[in-house]
Amino acid sequence: MLSLERQIGQFTNFNPRPEKHGPESVPGADLKISMTVSNDVLSEFHPTLKSMLFREPNPGEEDLVDKAATGAPELNRLRFGNKIGSLRWHHEIVGADLTIHYGTGKNEIELSDVTVDGFVLEPMDGGSVVITFRVKCNPNEKQGGQLFTLMGGEIEFSLVPPEDGPIQ
Repeated sequence: MLSLERQIGQFTNFNPRPEKHGPESVPGADLKISMTVSNDVLSEFHPTLKSMLFREPNPGEEDLVDKAATGAPELNRLRFGNKIGSLRWHHEIVGADLTIHYGTGKNEIELSDVTVDGFVLEPMDGGSVVITFRVKCNPNEKQGGQLFTLMGGEIEFSLVPPEDGPIQ
C-alpha cells in the first residue's frame, strides 16, 4: 500500500466544505496534492504497472545516466511514447494519516483517518511519474487556516496507510 515519508509535492488545491456526520455538521475538506517521483513507486499500485508503461532504452537512446548504470537495465523510456497522457487509477486508501511538515515540529498539520483517492498517474520519459491525488479530511479551524495559507505552494508531507486498512 502507498506509504510516503517526507515527500516533496505541490499542494495545488484546498476545498473546504461542510460534511454531515449524522445530524451534526463538521468541517470537511479536499486537498489536492501532486508529486513527481521515480517510476519505482508504480509497484505500490500494481506489480506490472511500471513494465507496462516503461521500457529499456533502445540502442542509441541511452544518456549518461544509462551508460553509468551497472546491473539490471533501467525501465526509463516511455513504452508508447506520448500516446498515453495520464491514467486515472481507481484506488482508495481509507483511514490513513497525513502529516504536512510545516515550520517547526510543533506546527505540523496532522490529519488522521483521511481517505486518499482520485489518483492520476502521468508517466514521464526518463523514468519519473507525476502522481496527483485527493485527500478527504476533517481539519479543525486552526488546521484549515494553515492549509489555506499553504495552498498553491510546495509542501513536505508524509502519508501513512492504516495497519490493516481496506484498499479499494
